[in-house]
Amino acid sequence: MTRRLSAINVRLVRKVLSAKTRNRFTLLNAYLRKQAVIDGGPLTLTIESTAKCNLFCPMCLRERLYLPPKDMELPLFRKIIDEAAEFLEFAVPYGLGEPLLNPEIFDMIAYCKKKGIPTGISTNATVLDEERSRRLIEAGLDYIIFAFDGATRETYETYRKGASFDKVRDNIFTFLRVKRSMRSKIFCAVQMVALKENYMEAQAVTRMWSREGVEVRIKKDEIHNEGSAIPGATLNRPPMRHPCYHLWRGPMYIHYDGTTFPCCYILPDEAIGNVKRNTLKEIWNSEKMIRLREAHLRGDLRDYEACLRCPAARPLYPVALGSFLLNAHTVWKAIPFFERLAQLRSISVFETLK
Repeated sequence: MTRRLSAINVRLVRKVLSAKTRNRFTLLNAYLRKQAVIDGGPLTLTIESTAKCNLFCPMCLRERLYLPPKDMELPLFRKIIDEAAEFLEFAVPYGLGEPLLNPEIFDMIAYCKKKGIPTGISTNATVLDEERSRRLIEAGLDYIIFAFDGATRETYETYRKGASFDKVRDNIFTFLRVKRSMRSKIFCAVQMVALKENYMEAQAVTRMWSREGVEVRIKKDEIHNEGSAIPGATLNRPPMRHPCYHLWRGPMYIHYDGTTFPCCYILPDEAIGNVKRNTLKEIWNSEKMIRLREAHLRGDLRDYEACLRCPAARPLYPVALGSFLLNAHTVWKAIPFFERLAQLRSISVFETLK
């Protein structure tokens, strides 16, 4: 009798919960049970809408990689979204390029909106005029990061080579004005990557952008093309204490040409498939992806150099588990808040390097 009631309760829960919420619990269950083969699909996808960029930034991975000036084709983008619609909670149509250089970015965002999937981009804001600002909001964009790496013209233009401090600042102001006029609820953040020449300007950047309708994010440098900017920091990291949760919840990274990687930190190594030839679900449980998860479960990453030197922030284990329980869009919006706790209050949700 008790077993019958339990079975009935499970069926009732499945009916009450949405398909995407059930997917989240499925992924969490697989992570807790240390399963390398997972039903469902990733909560987040990073989809490289373009490989083109109009700036030269010393802290960018493009300094080490060659990327051809090509866009992802809209039919391929739609194929990805169609296959992911049942489980995807947040689409990120940008990668190592400037998304506003792809004229179809507005159609990509609108297509996600049509499928009920929130979207977010990061932009250098060099071409973000009033018309593009309006079109982004009209398309249904939910989340936008403005890259702004300095409080002074000299510092900013050192790191954003080819950009104008005054023009980009005015472009961001224009977007915020359009946001107010359209009564949009889009989440906005100005982001500064902490580097050697701008680290001391973090407070000035925060003051500059402390205004209604925008968050300020001081982000750690994850590329380290010039070493670490933070005094006393080390690039040597201890072994991971737990399997990388990104491999169980995403985001996977999809290049403009469909080549797919487990995450953005492992490219250009370890491609695990191509969405032109395989479905997302096939790639999610491809042989290479399963082997990578198994290596993390064993704690033996000798065959995965990119994982051994991965610069990604490592949340505390309870925080990592909690990320499965919250909608992925909500998790992304919470990141600046938790970074501020760590920076201003010394309350961190991330592992220490000790």
